[in-house]
Amino acid sequence: MLTLNFFETIIRELVDFFTDTKDLFVDMLSGIHKFLNRFMSDEIIILFGIAITAFIAIMIFRYVINKR
Repeated sequence: MLTLNFFETIIRELVDFFTDTKDLFVDMLSGIHKFLNRFMSDEIIILFGIAITAFIAIMIFRYVINKR
């Protein structure tokens, strides 16, 4: 019974940890979006997000290709 309580507690704490981590990222992205939304519309934010993601992907691919 003690072992079962131990595993139950660990699983419950692990689920709470993942929930807190998800909430942290959602709050962070929400704050960034709220700040950026003061200066530009959602379409422009999406466009810059796509451009930044493409730039990061290009840099990763260049690193992998030049690693040889």
